[in-house]
Amino acid sequence: VVLTMRNYHGLSLTGGYTFSKALADASDQGTGGGNYIPINSYGSLRSQLYTATNFDIRDRGTISGTYNIPGRKGFGQVLEGWSLNAVAILQSGLPWGVSDASTDFAGNSEFTSNSAVNEGGQWNFYGNPSAWEAIHNFANVTPGPVPAGATTAPPGIPWFPGTTPLTSTQFATCMAQAKLNGPLAVASLTNLGCYVYNGAFMIPPAYGQYGTMNRNIFRDAGFRNLDFSVTKQFKFKERFTAQFRAEFFNVLNHPEFVNPAGGPGGGGATLDPSIAGSSLAGLGYVTNTPDQASSNPVLGSGGARAIQLGLKLLF
Repeated sequence: VVLTMRNYHGLSLTGGYTFSKALADASDQGTGGGNYIPINSYGSLRSQLYTATNFDIRDRGTISGTYNIPGRKGFGQVLEGWSLNAVAILQSGLPWGVSDASTDFAGNSEFTSNSAVNEGGQWNFYGNPSAWEAIHNFANVTPGPVPAGATTAPPGIPWFPGTTPLTSTQFATCMAQAKLNGPLAVASLTNLGCYVYNGAFMIPPAYGQYGTMNRNIFRDAGFRNLDFSVTKQFKFKERFTAQFRAEFFNVLNHPEFVNPAGGPGGGGATLDPSIAGSSLAGLGYVTNTPDQASSNPVLGSGGARAIQLGLKLLF
């Protein structure tokens, strides 16, 4: 949907909104990245893998405007030829999920013998997936306990090692669910620990079984950006114009982080829950802004505030 307002007392606006869904068995052509091992290799692939892709943007809104400031004739054209311009982008979050390529829970060697390291299995998730929204790269999340031999706790979704005392209410919740799943679930929890955040938790499946969660069930916090510019024009006779521009990209200096699983532009987070906590990499924790994760970074794509000055000659 697009709405355009043209030159109302010097103001021109264009607004657009797009609602979309991108659903598939994989986030590529099915030949490499973005694949996941199904829960049952002999079952229906579609019923197990068909869900939101890495580039499933549900809501995207843009608005751009130009305001030509009323001018007044004067010395050196100082009081005329000024205009203000702005472009705002508001975008809902992209999906991300886990992919365990380290632990062969089912015992069939599908995960560990796979040459594509990004192809892995799932754990068991309990709670609302929206509770794990990657807001500000989990900057305000209280971390879990410090693992033995480490000096800090891993960032991202809080990890609780399998040796965490049951006096920890978060780990006690994990253990209570593992006991309901059977003694082999308790064994896998003891070996690999669990992840707890915002009322939801994820535990490893029991040995001899597959995990039950679907892929790409989480979302990041979306993308918001405002660019702003000021222009000043000087006219020299009829056919020659000089335009000075001062442009501000991400003028509010709003922090943006790339989607943990990648999405458009790439990712970089550790999504293997078997190693994310113990390696101190942190589950779902990223180290890039969208512009730096992209193979072709451009101004206005998620980096820190940037200011650009330019002179444009029109003849």
